[in-house]
Amino acid sequence: MAELDTTQLLMQVRDYMATLTAESADPIMEARHVATPMLSLTMFGQVCLWVGFACMAASSLYFLSHANKSENNSIEMLTFFITAIATCAYLTMASGYGVLDNHTRQPFYYARYIDWLFTTPLMVWDLMELTGSDAMHIFTVVGLDVLMIVCGIVGSLLIDAPVKWVFFILGCIFFLLVCKELQAGMGKGAVGAQGVYAAAAKLTIISWTCYPIVWALCEGADIVSVNVSCLLYTVMDVTSKCIFGILIVSNRDAIEAVNRTKRGVEAVPFMKQEN
Repeated sequence: MAELDTTQLLMQVRDYMATLTAESADPIMEARHVATPMLSLTMFGQVCLWVGFACMAASSLYFLSHANKSENNSIEMLTFFITAIATCAYLTMASGYGVLDNHTRQPFYYARYIDWLFTTPLMVWDLMELTGSDAMHIFTVVGLDVLMIVCGIVGSLLIDAPVKWVFFILGCIFFLLVCKELQAGMGKGAVGAQGVYAAAAKLTIISWTCYPIVWALCEGADIVSVNVSCLLYTVMDVTSKCIFGILIVSNRDAIEAVNRTKRGVEAVPFMKQEN
């Protein structure tokens, strides 16, 4: 009799736990998914992506042509790789790939984030080359930039609103630290390159400030439509990469001033050794 009571009690406990599991599973699934798939781009959004691809490709050819004409072309090649990577990303997105349905209305363009994960550190490196920063300083600022992008990626993938915004805030903190380092470079480096650095750094800070705002309106709060989101990201990418690169590469005097400074620094130990 006792064994029968124990068996019935265990069965009741099992049924109760199964009921709790079923009741807790449904709200979680409803919170993480929307009833319909992600919204698709219309012709307008697709045209924006193709325009972005054309701008990146044309800029890449321009930077590469300047690099081929220069003996010491490290800065030109850095600038070329920035838009070349973006060209691949925009071709991928414009062709209908590089996108993931993460069960929200806003499509998650992972190709765009892969682009940013590589190109924004290169942009930081490119700028800091103009100031003659040492390798460790460049590595530190590039690391902060990578953390900024990673927070954006994680925030876009997450559905739970509180956690999403925590990563958004963390990304903004890393962004402010990067901006602080870029502002600290004002007035440093070769005299002939300081004006170009100031213009490119200010353009970078202003254009990059728009990204968290657009992210909050799009992936964050889902206020802006997917087509307007595509337009805004394309305009910001073209501004922050193509115009940024043209400011640097087209000013040959500034690049030569940086190269002369590098040669002068390297020549000092050699001359001391001769003496």
